[in-house]
Amino acid sequence: MRYVAEKQRIIDACLHLKKIEYFLGTWGNVSMRIGDDILLTPSKVNYETMQPEDIVIIDMDGNLIEGNRAPTSEKEVHRQIYLKRTDVHAIIHAHTTFAMAVSTLDMDNVPCLVEEMSQLLGGSIPLTKEYVPAQQHTALGEITAATIGDRNAVILRNHGSVTCGRDMTEAILSAQVTEKACKLYLFAHKAGHAFRGIPEPFIASERYRYLYSYGHENQ
Repeated sequence: MRYVAEKQRIIDACLHLKKIEYFLGTWGNVSMRIGDDILLTPSKVNYETMQPEDIVIIDMDGNLIEGNRAPTSEKEVHRQIYLKRTDVHAIIHAHTTFAMAVSTLDMDNVPCLVEEMSQLLGGSIPLTKEYVPAQQHTALGEITAATIGDRNAVILRNHGSVTCGRDMTEAILSAQVTEKACKLYLFAHKAGHAFRGIPEPFIASERYRYLYSYGHENQ
């Protein structure tokens, strides 16, 4: 069996996300990309009983190349993003309270209100324009990949969030920042005041700093 450590990392991520209530039941899925292999959580398997051999591997064309389980029904969400984003190596689809609340609002994006969003997510969080029924897996993957663009988060209409990163740690952090951003937006909206987001030039510069110099600067 290949990628035993990476498969265990996926399981550990699932258990952590369930513990913090980002996953409910078996709603939620995780993947990693290694070269041209995509490691995916299987469909409808409890995270507490999931074993490395349950993790499925598909290729970039979507063909099953290893595993005895069916891959998550939302595999196209993961695959389509990997096809467009060579910088992404881990993806999380979560069903979290505040992101799901935002997914029901008639709006195009969660504005970039705080620097965590500019640095980690790359700015505002876009929402897909329309709801895609659960059975339309390819359409859901295509609209997700088209909407996320170069960001590290997207909110699926009437569904939940999809976040990504250069590794699993960053993908999990992106999920946490996304949920926090949605919570901040809803609270600020309820307060009834106009928003003051981060100006676009600073979003770009903070994203660049996070990617290329953060942690290596002279203090």
